[in-house]
Amino acid sequence: MAIGEKALTSSWWTADDWVDPERLVITVDGTGAVEFTWEIGTPAGAAIGAPIANGTYTMTAPAAGYRCYFWVPSGSADLYYTKNSATPVDTLRVGYVYKDTSGSYQGFTQTENLLVGFDDLTAQAGTEPYKYDAYYPTVGIGLGSATAVDVSYLMLKLGRWTEGRTLRVKALKYAVDKHADILDWDDLDGLTKTTAYTDVTLGVADMVTLDITAIVEELQAVSGWTTDSPLQLHIRDTGSASAGNDVTTSIDAREGITVAVVLLTSGESPTPVPAEPL
Repeated sequence: MAIGEKALTSSWWTADDWVDPERLVITVDGTGAVEFTWEIGTPAGAAIGAPIANGTYTMTAPAAGYRCYFWVPSGSADLYYTKNSATPVDTLRVGYVYKDTSGSYQGFTQTENLLVGFDDLTAQAGTEPYKYDAYYPTVGIGLGSATAVDVSYLMLKLGRWTEGRTLRVKALKYAVDKHADILDWDDLDGLTKTTAYTDVTLGVADMVTLDITAIVEELQAVSGWTTDSPLQLHIRDTGSASAGNDVTTSIDAREGITVAVVLLTSGESPTPVPAEPL
C-alpha cells in the first residue's frame, strides 16, 4: 500500500482513495487546529467539526455510507493515510454479455453483479443453454507504456460458483475504451484480446487471485497506450454447459470488492485517471 499525504486547508476534504472509507488509519501532524466530521456528503462551509490533536488514529464510521471529512480552519497541518493501491472499476461500463444457443437472443447487461459461464436450467427466451462472459473495465490505469511493472494481480470476489470450473482472464487489446462497441455477446467475442492470459480453477474459497502481470505488460506495447488507457478485462468459463444445470459463476464487481492492482518496481502504484462520463 502507498502512503497518501494531504495538506489540509480551510475547506472540508475527504480522500477518494481510502483503503476502506468507513474505517481509517490516519496521522495528523501540524500546528493548525484540525477538525473532523462524519457526513454523508460534503459538509457546509460553516459546519463545526470535532477537534483532533496531532497523532495516529483508527477511526470508524458511525454508520454505513458516512465518510470522514477534515479541515484546518486556521494554521496548517498535514494528514497522512494509507492509500488504496487498486485501480477502480469503471462502474458505468462494467457488465456481462449473454447469448442463447441459437444466437437469436443476446445482449449486454450493465451491472456490477457479473455472470460468467453457462445456464441450462433457467427458462429464458430462445434456446438453452445460455452462455455469459464478463466485461470488467477499469478507469484509466495511470500506467505509461514505458513504466516498469513489478507485479499485477486481479482479485475476484465470487458470489455463486461451482467447484472445478475454470475461469480465463484476458484483456481487450486496445488503448482506448471499447465499451460503446459492446452491445452483445458477438461484439465482445469479436474484439481483439491479448495473447497473454491467466486461468484459475475454482475451489472452496470465495476470493481468488490471478496474476495478470503478463497481460498488463502486453497492453503497454499496444500502439497509442497512455496513462489514460483503461484495463479492460474479459472473463470467461473455459468449459461447456452442464445439461439441466446452472453452472454460472457470479462475481461481485463493486468497487473495492473485486479489484485490479498494479505495483511498480519503484514500490509505488500508478495514479488512476477518472473515467469519462457516458
